Amino acid sequence: MRRSTILTIAGISAASILLLAACEAPRVNLFRYSEPGTPLALGDEVKLDFFTNEMSFNTGVLLEAGAGYAFNIAILSAWIDRDVDTNETGEKLDERGFDNSLMPYDWVGYLRRSRDHNWFELMLHQPSCARASLIGVSDLEFDEESGSYGFVATCDGNLALFVNDSVGFYGNNVGYANISLTRLH
Repeated sequence: MRRSTILTIAGISAASILLLAACEAPRVNLFRYSEPGTPLALGDEVKLDFFTNEMSFNTGVLLEAGAGYAFNIAILSAWIDRDVDTNETGEKLDERGFDNSLMPYDWVGYLRRSRDHNWFELMLHQPSCARASLIGVSDLEFDEESGSYGFVATCDGNLALFVNDSVGFYGNNVGYANISLTRLH
């Protein structure tokens, strides 16, 4: 076999493994937290330091099913995914991320942790009810007056945050934000 044929087969095999890893098949959740977080009482607020290079940031907050929450985000340093620092309209990256059209190949979009959301979009996740709780900021209500996003917890469990990226590629992310999370009801 020629060397180029072997490299092509190896490349296709590697891409297949990555694509299969991104499928929605049941899998072991490695990001469950052994210790429950702290629940917020009505009106309580917690301030969090969030870095975009964390694959699963455990906020230490235990959400309660059916309870309403609001969060505000203050981006304190530029958000950059590898070399992408603006979205498709030329604005600096923020919690809404960027469209797949900025990626070099369309098929790369299949490698995102959530194919239904933008690259680098801020995602909320409760590992105790993983599929039901995965939401991006684009799914949330945004209150223009307060500048906050609102959501209702799907289940009882810790809240984790991450930007929507490919598993294994969080090391090339740059960005920092302060997030305030408040229990509304």
